[in-house]
Amino acid sequence: MNKYHLLLMVAVVFALPIIIAKLILQQQWYQGGVTNRGQLLQPAVTVTAFAKPQTWQLIYWLPPTCGERCQGALFNLRQVPQAAGADSVRLQSVVLVADQPTSSNALLQGLELRQVSGSLRQQLIQLEYGLTSIYIADPHGNMLMAYPLVAGEDAILMQGKDVLRDLKRLLKVSKIG
Repeated sequence: MNKYHLLLMVAVVFALPIIIAKLILQQQWYQGGVTNRGQLLQPAVTVTAFAKPQTWQLIYWLPPTCGERCQGALFNLRQVPQAAGADSVRLQSVVLVADQPTSSNALLQGLELRQVSGSLRQQLIQLEYGLTSIYIADPHGNMLMAYPLVAGEDAILMQGKDVLRDLKRLLKVSKIG
C-alpha cells in the first residue's frame, strides 16, 4: 500500500496546480496584465474608407467648434507622428470633416483633412466612444483602439505619450504597413 500512497501523492502534486489554475481562471479571480494605454475596440470596426496600404492612421472627427479637448487632439495628431522617429513614414494623421472647417488654419496645419459622408459619420457615432476620440486604424481600415479626449495640458501631453507608446508597439509587431 505504500507504493500506492506514493503514486497518489505524486499525482496530487502534479494535478493540484492545474486544478487550482483552472478554478482561478473560471471564476475570473485573475486579471491579466494589460500593456495598452488606449481602449481596445471589441470587435475591431472595419471602415473601408480608411484602408490605405502601408499606412497606419490616427483619425479624429473635427467638431463644428474646437474647444480645449479638440485642440488637444489636434496637437497630439501633429506631434505623435513626429515623435515616432523613423516610423513616421508609416503614420498619417487624418482629420475628418463634414464640410469646410471653420477652425483656424494654424490648428489644422500639417494634418490631412478628409471630407466624409453622412453614412460614415453615422458609423462612427455608433462606436462606443463616438466622435469624441482619437482612433488608430491599421492599413486594412480596421479601427483598433480609441483614446477618449481629455482636458488639461498635463492630461493632453500624457495622452499623446500613451498614443505614441501604443503605436510604437503596434508598428513593431505588425506585419502590415
